[in-house]
Amino acid sequence: MRAIIDYLKNRNIHTPKLAIARFLLAFGLLLTLCNNDLDIIANHKYDKIKGYTIRHDQRRKFPLESFDLFMVMDPQNAKVVVMVFLVLVMTGFLPQITGILNLWACFSLHNYMTIYNGGDDLAFVMSALLLPICLTDPRINTWKQKNIGPSQRNIVANIAIIAIQLQAAILYYDAGYAKMFTWQWQEGTAVYYYTSHYRLGAPDWLKHINEMMTLTPMVKLFTWGVLAFEMVLVAAFFFPSKWKRKLIIPAIFFHFLIVINFGLITFFISILGLLLLYLDDDDYCLKIPGKIKSFLTAKK
Repeated sequence: MRAIIDYLKNRNIHTPKLAIARFLLAFGLLLTLCNNDLDIIANHKYDKIKGYTIRHDQRRKFPLESFDLFMVMDPQNAKVVVMVFLVLVMTGFLPQITGILNLWACFSLHNYMTIYNGGDDLAFVMSALLLPICLTDPRINTWKQKNIGPSQRNIVANIAIIAIQLQAAILYYDAGYAKMFTWQWQEGTAVYYYTSHYRLGAPDWLKHINEMMTLTPMVKLFTWGVLAFEMVLVAAFFFPSKWKRKLIIPAIFFHFLIVINFGLITFFISILGLLLLYLDDDDYCLKIPGKIKSFLTAKK
């Protein structure tokens, strides 16, 4: 037990990687606000539609209404305030304050909206899980590297990062496990059905390319490959750092394929932030600019 406490106390996770992850999560939510009309994604008239009634009632329950910026001021003004909060988070300054503002903004938007995607959900959950890390961050600017010696604050931050990684494993487990009970995934044809869907599927130019593979027996390989990869990402929670790091590029490519087929851009941005915190224990992402610079210099 003493060895575990010493490990948590000495392991510093307050690095610029935290700034990158927070930037991505805030940017994804900012895009949602910039590119969607509140009258559509948060229309109170949806309470007349079955399926939205319960959510509409819940978001007005005390004390939720008291903390929801959209409930205590004009929604359009609240939208501006939330956007300002998110921009402040993206700057990386004063994480002890912007961590709270980030949670407030994410909660307000999540509680007020009746229509949102997985990226918005993820941003809200992550804003809560990141709060202990932000509150224990001694830096003024999270984009700066600072050597922090052993301290109690590292114990709190490391427990929070483990909770984030566990949340990532649960997310992929839920995604993979749910698919196993759908007949399209069981028989290996789901990738064809979803990418070829007339409304939710890939754009026409990509649909024709996809069908060169999805209309062949290879479709089973792609379909079952998705399930297998999601289960690998679940198991990654138990992998050593050097193994987890090897999954970063495949995981990003996996979600990139989802983006170009289904257009879930804000979810892609949010999941990038989560993947950095989940798979990059050694802060490898911070070394990439230097490697690129060395490569370009060597070429010359």
